[in-house]
Amino acid sequence: MLPYLSHKEAMKRHYGEALFSIPVNLDFGCPNRERDGSGGCTFCPEHGARAAQIADAQSVEEQIEKAIVFAKKRYNATSFALYIQAYTGTFASILKQKEAYEKLLNLYPFKALHIGTRPDCLSEATLSYLAKLNSRLDVVVELGVQSLHDVSLERINRGHSAHASLEAIRRLHVKGLKVYAHLIMGLPNESFCMWEASVKGLVEAGIDGIKFHNLHIIHGTALAHEYEKDPFTLLSEYEYAEALIELLRVIPSHIPILRLATDTPNQELLAPQWHMAKGQFGEYVAQSMRYRGITQGDLIEETPEPRSEIPQKIMLKDGSVTFWSPTYRDYYHPKAGAYAQAQTLFLEASDLKNRLEKGDVTLLDIGFGMGYNSFCALKLAQKLAQNRLHVKAIDQDRMLLKQSAHVVPEALHVKMVESLFTCKTYEESFSTITFLNTEARYAIHQINESFDIIFLDPFLESHNASLITLEFFQTLRTLLKPKGVLIASTSFQAVHDALSLAGFDVTCANDATSDIKGIVATLSSSASFTCKESYLDPYGIYSDKQIETLHQKSSLKFT
Repeated sequence: MLPYLSHKEAMKRHYGEALFSIPVNLDFGCPNRERDGSGGCTFCPEHGARAAQIADAQSVEEQIEKAIVFAKKRYNATSFALYIQAYTGTFASILKQKEAYEKLLNLYPFKALHIGTRPDCLSEATLSYLAKLNSRLDVVVELGVQSLHDVSLERINRGHSAHASLEAIRRLHVKGLKVYAHLIMGLPNESFCMWEASVKGLVEAGIDGIKFHNLHIIHGTALAHEYEKDPFTLLSEYEYAEALIELLRVIPSHIPILRLATDTPNQELLAPQWHMAKGQFGEYVAQSMRYRGITQGDLIEETPEPRSEIPQKIMLKDGSVTFWSPTYRDYYHPKAGAYAQAQTLFLEASDLKNRLEKGDVTLLDIGFGMGYNSFCALKLAQKLAQNRLHVKAIDQDRMLLKQSAHVVPEALHVKMVESLFTCKTYEESFSTITFLNTEARYAIHQINESFDIIFLDPFLESHNASLITLEFFQTLRTLLKPKGVLIASTSFQAVHDALSLAGFDVTCANDATSDIKGIVATLSSSASFTCKESYLDPYGIYSDKQIETLHQKSSLKFT
């Protein structure tokens, strides 16, 4: 189940099944454009965001036929909602609206009618007609709000105020009509606080659904000309996902989320050039929320504690306890033990004791997991009681901290993971830990400091390929101090090759008496060799499966 209420799930609850949207362009035009088509909102293309699957249709009848055939073939759809999508669906006389809508609704037994329109294009006659129509089938007005900040609405030449949007929602609700709002995240000069204010304003107005759009700049628009002349900052996949996740947390759980991100054909899109597919982005948002134990509305509603089923626990040879991962079908730690791995690989190979005796030490722990490596480093700092250990810990899976608190043997370890789970920080007299609960590739680009030591635990490399790519190691190189060291719990040849290619001197640190395997890497002053085995992630967003597939295809070329 998704950690937010999708429109599909909301429809299943209401209708017993999902309705597939059939987009139609009535060519009613837009009150914010001149008769020759010029003007309008700066972000809007000439065709008014017409759906791609009906782009070449010559009549509304053909549009509906094409869209239904498309939905049946691609999605096995059986029930449909008619969607007046492009331009402004109520920008016509009431007689013309009635004639158009009645004609369309007689073409197919639609279960719902969605009408895309603007806050300043809803006459009393239109509202009365839609209310009457609502007695025959569900009528939903999809309102182009875009922002609840007048300074932004003026900037994009929207042609109406934030007050007009809120007033339109009120008038539609008075008539018993549902209202879905469209919001653009990332408008020039808007901050997260402004996005949050827009979302909260809609929630207070009683909005019935929200469709999120990350700002897209489309070729030929006024915004495109503005951007080409003076480029402004746009949101990357990770930046937008982080903002979106936090916004979902202040939306009541009963309000459906119709869309998470904009979908513009590549040939029309000027920027931003994402490399994460729409489906992958949705999976990333949902998975990130699950890992963090958060859900839609959890910041404003009384929600139960996130479920934290304890995985199968395994007692290891050194008395430590680990989990069996059903996803990876392996233990989180070597059979020799988590303490043994932390001590003989991470602490000894990094020369942590000697470093702490000389001064403060900064440590980046990637793949924090159950926290054994940082915990043992923390204990050493406390024992020496000379200088401070500063740890930055990175892991997507916050819930693993909660699960670990139930099984790790030592009370101090329990205290550490519970504190990191609750407030993302932990501090003792000679050590501090800050927990970064996000995707490692995004996290390392947000860090503005360098480290004496980097711990890297990629677990099973093929399942966490994003942590062992050439590009990932190239970024880590920039975070390592000149005399720093990187320790990785892997003996994978592709890791060795990628580190060498990224500018490291690499040696193995395998324990011949156990299953503890590792690599020690320090900054190299010599030129790296060319190799064929490195995992690649050129844009820093590929899924682990994509990276592994790319690597396999690349390897075949050399065989």
